[in-house]
Amino acid sequence: MLMILTVFLSNNEQILTEVPITPETTCRDVVEFCKEPGEGSCHLAEVWRGNERPIPFDHMMYEHLQKWGPRREEVKFFLRHEDSPTESSEQGGRQTQEQRTQRNVINVPAEKRTENGVSNSESN
Repeated sequence: MLMILTVFLSNNEQILTEVPITPETTCRDVVEFCKEPGEGSCHLAEVWRGNERPIPFDHMMYEHLQKWGPRREEVKFFLRHEDSPTESSEQGGRQTQEQRTQRNVINVPAEKRTENGVSNSESN
């Protein structure tokens, strides 16, 4: 069975593409189908009633669309030309690893500062 997913390639909803979806189609397949050859990191986002949510690359799109049922008409899918926020927190490639590392580097000094603050107040 085949479904057609409309993906908007820009915010103004004027440029779009129609992606054939089968039960085996993942979100990554949709992103690869939509993005320009050689284009960098992109992710698929769904927008429903003003709420935007990035879709993980390993998400099965056919199943995802079926879950929306009759509300599927209210949901819009956009190709975002940037890394997915969910990919950095779940799984992913090299960029994800770098983002994770950067986040840890930022967190460590903050934690140490707190520890120092606690030990300073105890020693006073």
